[in-house]
Amino acid sequence: MKKKSRLRFLRNRKPIMKKKSSFRFLRSRKLLMKKKCRFRFLRYRKLPQELAKYGYEYTPKKAIAAYGIIVLFAAIFGLLYKLEIPYIAAIGIIGVVFFPMVLIQTMKGKYHTTMFSMANNYMEQFLYSFKRNRTILNALLETATIFDEGAFHEVLIKAIRHIRYVTDSEDPEREALNMIGDFFHSDRIDSIHSFAIGTQRRGGDAGGSIALLSKNRAMWAERVINLQKEFRIVKRNIMVALMATLLICIFPLYLLGGDLDISSIPLCQISAVVLIGICMLIYVKADKKLCRSWIEKESDSTGIGKKYLQVKNFDEAKEAKKSKKMAVIPALLFIGTFVYFKDIEILVGGIVIVLFFFNQHKIGHNLAKKKVEREIEKQFPNWLMVVALLLQTDNVQMAIRKSIDSAPEVLVHALTKLIEELEDDPNSIHPYHRFLKEYRNPDVQSGMRMLYALSSGNSGKVTKQVEELIERNNTMMDKAKKLEQEDKIAGMKIYILLPSLAASFKLIVDMALLLVVFLKNLTFGI
Repeated sequence: MKKKSRLRFLRNRKPIMKKKSSFRFLRSRKLLMKKKCRFRFLRYRKLPQELAKYGYEYTPKKAIAAYGIIVLFAAIFGLLYKLEIPYIAAIGIIGVVFFPMVLIQTMKGKYHTTMFSMANNYMEQFLYSFKRNRTILNALLETATIFDEGAFHEVLIKAIRHIRYVTDSEDPEREALNMIGDFFHSDRIDSIHSFAIGTQRRGGDAGGSIALLSKNRAMWAERVINLQKEFRIVKRNIMVALMATLLICIFPLYLLGGDLDISSIPLCQISAVVLIGICMLIYVKADKKLCRSWIEKESDSTGIGKKYLQVKNFDEAKEAKKSKKMAVIPALLFIGTFVYFKDIEILVGGIVIVLFFFNQHKIGHNLAKKKVEREIEKQFPNWLMVVALLLQTDNVQMAIRKSIDSAPEVLVHALTKLIEELEDDPNSIHPYHRFLKEYRNPDVQSGMRMLYALSSGNSGKVTKQVEELIERNNTMMDKAKKLEQEDKIAGMKIYILLPSLAASFKLIVDMALLLVVFLKNLTFGI
């Protein structure tokens, strides 16, 4: 039987590889199609289908009312900016193009807020019920009485029936919890489910671990609520900045009248339409950034893994040679310029720039290392929580090995090396001490010492030690997530500044036109 299955595997090996490459091709093609169909929601049939995913019924009456409001706003801005009918129509068209995206993002934002609230309540109730009943089935039965209506209630009932009535499954409880996990798409909920399965199989008193997980959930909920408040403040500030921009740019049209009226000049009219279009675009882009899932894990596309290897494999002597070569041309240019002009300022400026080129490898290395350090500080607690939950059923080495599949990109290379070292010397403390030692992060070193203590400690004290690990990790995770939130908020604040750039563009055009009109009138006066 083994031989047959092995032969079957070898036969099927090539097609699987082809499938994988074809899947990548299809996925890239799908992304291109998505970009091409950016305006697909302008078709009436497409928009209600998309909005239905977020529980919003988009009827013809609502569509007529919405487009009526767009026409009204276009007319108001047209009157304020003294625009002719073709330019008012252009504003209306821009509004019609952006409207579906604004509506989808608004409904999506409400949907994500509802899902966060539902996920938070589910985790709280499930942990409480599991602590009381000690079985997954009883915990789900009790939880189903709280969520007594809606789509999630149906998912819970389906999961309960799967545990009760399915007889041909090896692990019906895991499959049932996976149904709930598929509904939320949340790593946090998946981790709690894994913990529940491990605790039920292992037995014993897990009250302390459940209490710590409940505390972790409460801290997470508080952080998300605070971030939601911050995002609302940022959105309000963006709206204020956009409105201020649109109002400020009206003033030049009303400052001077008569011969100095510039409002009828085509360039002034076009610049007004461009300004309003830019303001709409800024709002749509900012709204898209602010509209996010509060429970789903964000995809990591930062390439931080490559940056980690770049820092790790940094060769100072080799990079210093490159820097010297790069500094030669600027040095010769500044020497020649100084000899020709004999200006001391050129010499000082040249010395500063040449020194920068000489040390650019060190500057780049330090910046990359700081970025990696910050990412490790943010991601290590997430990884440690996964390991702590895996320790319910596995030993330390096996838990670390299994955690690589879901490990953050910045930790993958270091974890691979750690496993290799543990395979060579499983009982030594040195692999744990060497893990990310070059970054000198006290939280990382402390966490690894606790893992070593677990790997070499008495098996009877595992529950207590896991509880200590989760308790310490809660503090670390709270700190890391607050850092992550600071980065997100700082990134969003750029949208508050963008309207001022748009206003500058419009005011420069209007001032230039005023100057031209004034000079023309002055010439005619002569």
